[in-house]
Parts: sequence; C-alpha cells; structure tokens
Amino acid sequence: MTITQEKGVFIQRLFTAIAPRYDWFNRLASFNLDQGWRRRAVAASALQPGMRVLDVCTGSGDLALMCAASQAPGRGIVVGLDFNDAMLHTASFKSQGLELPVWWIRGDAQRLPFESQRFDRVFIGFSTRNLSQLETGLREMLRVLKAGGRLVILETGRPPNPVVRAVYFAALFTVARVVGWLVTGRLWPFTYLARSVKGFLRPEEMVNLLAACGARAGYQPLSWGIASLYVADKPA
Repeated sequence: MTITQEKGVFIQRLFTAIAPRYDWFNRLASFNLDQGWRRRAVAASALQPGMRVLDVCTGSGDLALMCAASQAPGRGIVVGLDFNDAMLHTASFKSQGLELPVWWIRGDAQRLPFESQRFDRVFIGFSTRNLSQLETGLREMLRVLKAGGRLVILETGRPPNPVVRAVYFAALFTVARVVGWLVTGRLWPFTYLARSVKGFLRPEEMVNLLAACGARAGYQPLSWGIASLYVADKPA
C-alpha cells in the first residue's frame, strides 16, 4: 500500500469515528464561527439561483445545504460529494423534510465522477488538507467547473500575526483536542486534525498552486487569519 493509499484509509477511519458528533465539534472548537465562515464562502462565490453547484468533501453537508437554500424552487441543483458513508448519512439525515435541490453522492475528490465543465460553482470546505494528492484534487475540481466558473475553498488558516498564530496553534493542540475528546470520546482524530492544520500550505503557496493549475486565484483571511478563503476563477 502506498503512502497515498494509507492516508486515504486513515481519513476514512477518522471521519467514520467522529461523524455522529462532527457538527458539535465544529461549533465548539471554532467558538461557533464556522457557520459564519461558510456564509462568507457562499457570498464570495456570487452564487445565482439556477446554477449547478458541487460541494466536494461535503462532510456533514452544511456548506451544500447553505448553497441549496439559495436556489429557487425547481431551479438549479446542488451535489454534495464525499467518500465517507458515515458523513453522507449525517448529511442526508439533516436534509430530510427540506424541499431543497440537493443530492448526496459517494465519490473521490481526486477522481470526480462527472464530465468536464459540468458545474457553475465548486466548493470545498476544510478538506483540502485531507486530500492525499492535493494538486490532483484541485485540477479535478477545475476540470468539472465550467469556463468562467468559480472554485471556492474554505480552509483553516495561518494567522499572519505571530502572537495570534502562536495562540491559535497552541489552542489546536490543547483546547480543540480536549473538545474533540469530550464530544466524541476519542483523542487521536483531533491530534491528526491539529497537525494537519499546522503542516498545511501557507496562503501564498496555496494561491501559487491554484495558479499553476490554471486558475486566477485570490486569498482572504477570516477572523484574524484563523480561517482562509480562496476564490479561484477558471478562465472563460
């Protein structure tokens, strides 16, 4: 088994373990800021009713559901894709009884099961650092995006202020891990998540990678840089 395959197996195991309480962890660990960040991402997408939208690594579906709520009845469609059945089950449960144009599909972000130029908008929230092959995943998202479409990436951040950054990273390895343990009874998933945040690309590196993939990309720090918002436009 390759390192890439090993990471995929590990990520599957991780999210299966924490899926039932994933939303609780997000709210508590982010001091309830995470939903506001998602709303900023939807706003930055310039999403219009009637568009075709893909939310990659949809997880428990919060971002996909926000996008779906903006669609006019009978117009547009939102697809939430994830490769973890437990997370998709959670997302599907949350959408029950809602008359929203959203579909839940199991699939791999690095091999998207869609034809090229299928979607007007593509989102991915807090998951690019979990991809085994980041560049492959980004190129796939841009492939299924229509010419002139927009890819919006919401990810954990790297605060530019050294004091804020030090406090943030310290909190990841203490407060966030304790919250994760209290909510789920497990510690190891949140140790990985903290390490993945600290070891992820710097914002300028992410912008450069998106440019290398053929997109016009920009970066916006959220909440003092605790979260990062990337907007990448595919040339028309």
